[in-house]
Amino acid sequence: MRPQARFGNLGREHVVASETVHPQENRVLKQATIKDVAERAGVSKTTVSHVINTSRFVEETTRQKVLDAIRVLNYRPSAAARSLTTRRTGAIGIVISDSSNPFFGELLLSIEEVLRPENYALIICNTNETLEYEAHYLDLLLNQRVDGIIAAATSQPWVELSKAETQLTPVVFVDRAFENFHGYYVSADNFAGAYAGTRHLIECGYTRIGILAGLERLSTMNERLDGYCQALQDAGLPLIPEWIIRSQLSVESGRKAMRTLLSLPQRPEAVFINNNLLTLGALLEMNAQAVSSPHDLGIVAFDEHPWAAVSCPPVTVVRQPTRQIGQVAAEMILSLIDGRPVLEKRVVLPCELVVRQSCREKK
Repeated sequence: MRPQARFGNLGREHVVASETVHPQENRVLKQATIKDVAERAGVSKTTVSHVINTSRFVEETTRQKVLDAIRVLNYRPSAAARSLTTRRTGAIGIVISDSSNPFFGELLLSIEEVLRPENYALIICNTNETLEYEAHYLDLLLNQRVDGIIAAATSQPWVELSKAETQLTPVVFVDRAFENFHGYYVSADNFAGAYAGTRHLIECGYTRIGILAGLERLSTMNERLDGYCQALQDAGLPLIPEWIIRSQLSVESGRKAMRTLLSLPQRPEAVFINNNLLTLGALLEMNAQAVSSPHDLGIVAFDEHPWAAVSCPPVTVVRQPTRQIGQVAAEMILSLIDGRPVLEKRVVLPCELVVRQSCREKK
């Protein structure tokens, strides 16, 4: 059974369960308790608890008396006390790696759209791509006994995952996973998306293609690099190690990576970029060096971004189904919390190539 919103429409009256006190007495007004509700409704505290937690059938007339008492007394059940009865906290932890990345902003919105109607509170933790922060927040969430965790893992397998299993706390990974991970996971098809993006550059006539590959320890970056390499191999094009630029995932890192690529004695004529923040940084560096797209350098980027369609020229992108990833992950965590079967433990969703003008015309 999921936590449900039970008290949102009980009325607008706001009567505090306490004796009237003159302000000069400097006394704190007493908050209504479950005992106050029981006395006003003329029932036992156990009956009030059953109404609040829907843990047992209560006759409708009695139930209405309890609800009326709750409304009049403005009673707010203690979340901690309720969790002892329901064994639920009504909270789900969300672990993301970079709150400044629009991808995670859209992901959070789609998760919230699914969980909000179920009256779940979200505890959002930003790791800033840092393993230490990730371990800290995971430990915090598990100590808080959240009902479930949705996480974009930084890289290495969690030590905390065994603790989650011991506590029976379900975990769903989004966007990223560990090597040889066999748990619950929702992601875009990074390999196929990068393959399609690189293939598009090849079909446009580019034969010397580099890549801004991002962090080596992230599964998403490695899957996209694999797709890039496979597309070159299938087209019979050489793989030049100097044209594979690794970096952190940030705008400034994108600038530095593109600067490195442009400074090579023999530089590529097109670039596939693995991440939206890297793309923004790369375009800023190209602008600073008066390198134009597509005339001087063809560009295809992984992941859509609000500025991609309005940059000059608009950027061809591999659009991943971000909202669908979040929705599927949220539905999956709800099923796991409720003990319902999950038909697919690993869900990989297709990407879409959005062709714009950052590559030259096909020959």
